Amino acid sequence: MQTLSERALPELIETEEGLDELLTRPRAELVDFSRTVSSPLVVLGAGGKMGPTLAVLARRAADAAGKNLEVVAVSRFSDERARRGLESRGVRTISCDLLERDALRQLPDAENVIYLVGFKFGTAANPSMTWAVNTLVPAHVCARYPQARIVALSTGNVYPLVAVHRRGAREDDPTGPLGEYAASCVGRERVFEHYAA
Repeated sequence: MQTLSERALPELIETEEGLDELLTRPRAELVDFSRTVSSPLVVLGAGGKMGPTLAVLARRAADAAGKNLEVVAVSRFSDERARRGLESRGVRTISCDLLERDALRQLPDAENVIYLVGFKFGTAANPSMTWAVNTLVPAHVCARYPQARIVALSTGNVYPLVAVHRRGAREDDPTGPLGEYAASCVGRERVFEHYAA
């Protein structure tokens, strides 16, 4: 399998399939890293906007490395096409509502978990769901995987607005969320921080 390098980038991407192939083509560093990951690799929230690409990228990296790594994509899978697409590319899927704490028992034990779960769109209409998904689900996941290395997706929304000449907020800036979604994301960060400590 060809890995991704700047020299291999096409001048023009003409189809969605071509874009997907490019986005899921692993760099050599990822192929090397995949050799160190124990099986299974659990990807939570894998049915969302980034999950399918990330899960297939992990699958392709392991394949390129010759590593026997099961990639398990977990989501409610409200879009069956996403689920079928993952399975057709060698990713195992599990349908699970992570708000239901007991449902997490069906998930495989794992030393490595990628956390992509979040509720953003629809916050204004349902702020309580935003808070439940963005703070309760991390607590459920941390209780289910107390010894795992968890990589959790974050957001820049947790930082305050900054002057344009600063060129953006930095990680060492204090949080200053604006609105329900951003505040619930700070909550998510704090839940992971609490369990990590």
